[in-house]
Amino acid sequence: MKQLPLALTLLTAFVLSSVTAQENVLAEIRNLAYQDVKMDGFVLEKDQEVSITAVGAGDRTRDLYTTAWILSKQTRAVAWKLRNAKERHVSRGLAEYSDQITLPKGEYEVYYAAFPDWSENIEGFGDFMEYLADRIFHPSRRRGEYRDLSITIRGTGTHVGKEGVEQWHEQLRKDALVSLSGLWDNDYVHQGFILDKPMELALYAVGEANGDATYDYGWILDTKTGERVWQMTDRNTRHAGGARKNRMISETISFPAGKYVAYFVTDGSHSNRDWNAPPPYDPPFWGLTVKLKDESLRKYAKTFDYKAANDQNLIVDLTRLRDDEFQSKAITLSKALDVRITAVGEGRDGEMFDYGWIVDAKTRKKLWTMEYGETEHAGGDQKNRMVNKVLHLDKGSHVVYFVTDGSHSYRDWNAAPPFDPEHWGISLNALSEGFNPNDVSAYEEREDKSVLARIVGVRDDERRRESFTLTERSDVRIYALGEGQDGDMADYAWIEDASTGKVVWEMTYRTTEYAGGARKNRLFDNTIALPAGEYIVFYETDGSHAFNDWNDDPPNDPTSWGVTVSLIEETRR
Repeated sequence: MKQLPLALTLLTAFVLSSVTAQENVLAEIRNLAYQDVKMDGFVLEKDQEVSITAVGAGDRTRDLYTTAWILSKQTRAVAWKLRNAKERHVSRGLAEYSDQITLPKGEYEVYYAAFPDWSENIEGFGDFMEYLADRIFHPSRRRGEYRDLSITIRGTGTHVGKEGVEQWHEQLRKDALVSLSGLWDNDYVHQGFILDKPMELALYAVGEANGDATYDYGWILDTKTGERVWQMTDRNTRHAGGARKNRMISETISFPAGKYVAYFVTDGSHSNRDWNAPPPYDPPFWGLTVKLKDESLRKYAKTFDYKAANDQNLIVDLTRLRDDEFQSKAITLSKALDVRITAVGEGRDGEMFDYGWIVDAKTRKKLWTMEYGETEHAGGDQKNRMVNKVLHLDKGSHVVYFVTDGSHSYRDWNAAPPFDPEHWGISLNALSEGFNPNDVSAYEEREDKSVLARIVGVRDDERRRESFTLTERSDVRIYALGEGQDGDMADYAWIEDASTGKVVWEMTYRTTEYAGGARKNRLFDNTIALPAGEYIVFYETDGSHAFNDWNDDPPNDPTSWGVTVSLIEETRR
């Protein structure tokens, strides 16, 4: 009976010791699975030393990649990594690790990632066969290794758990000016923001890049000029932890007052939803975060719905184009206007196959064309190309075109589609301050009273004619496109005096110039003087290479294949 108090004392001491030990566990992660990423969190009320124990892959383990780390909640900086700990006993390819570190007061996130890692460690066919046999004949051993992985952190503080860490992330996103983070596969997101004063912005982005190619990345546009004022590339980023392709950037940039839009895109694999390789050190913030460097300027910064604002000023929409399409839209501007051009098409090796261009409706002068050198990768396959720029259009009439070839287009892709497939084609949005939709109207070329005769869109094996009359000697402009090579014309125009049948003008190879596309596309664009009288305009084609039935690349202005004769009123005599 005298021993009962002693036994009770020992039992009490054991219980108190267990409770104390449990209270001292700041964070703990166990029971991992294949390609698993788990997190936990804790708070320290004061600077202190914490102890860390973990079970992970041994240094010589061939096909198991494990890593654990501690992240500062506020700065997103890595405070500790498993590889800094001391490796102790090794069994079945697993090792025990221990470490003691001093952490300042603050909030911390703990992560553990477990992935196969044979691709970077196996050397030669023999090693691969050994790895493969191990995976086939000892699957239970592999699963057991993942279950045995763990990390435990002890100290004096508060355990917040996974839910608490997720609440931290949500608050960080709310505090940011722009938060495009926590993204999944095939995301294409953007957010507009306005700065009423010049200020410094802290840009933090985590994405995927390899060599000169970027797959998950962000950029910022000045909405007024269309200029990319910032972009995430492989060259301006550094390793973000985990797989080599994980890249990150953290920098402060000075922005003038203005309107901007931030973008971030992801491809079809390796994101916060489903990592196909070891994740970065900050997996929840895969994407782009923009914060004010000086929070006292918060009242001078705000966000806006960029897409809605742009949709209100849409003046041309030739998008969602399919194979073998040729679309155009003619508009008349009652005053000069700045427009944003958004064009997405197919191009490779310096050449565009699906592309757009803009011409002056009356002079047919090309104002802009989608050249490969001006484009950037549009996501997905490298042949997806995009342009986002601002163009000044003068008062007058303009025609916007877009053409596609016979493969790889909207809803019929033969390779990975772009990040924004809905914009395959071209669209124009008005940017000028105080834009009035009434300043833009539809243009019909038939209503142009300066046109004396027009024969365009001519197909194979055609011979067409139109007549016109001049009441006095006049200067007329002839704009004609046709086929010619080796000094001869195959598709061409000429003008005859109706009373005598005499040819007063003819389209010859020598008087034409290159019209774009195939070298045989020829253009005559010049002015001639004709006396008063009646005239007949002719146009003739052979059996191949004509409008909408090209056997080679079409010209830059395919709809004008034929001839147009216009009166130059200001030089009339």
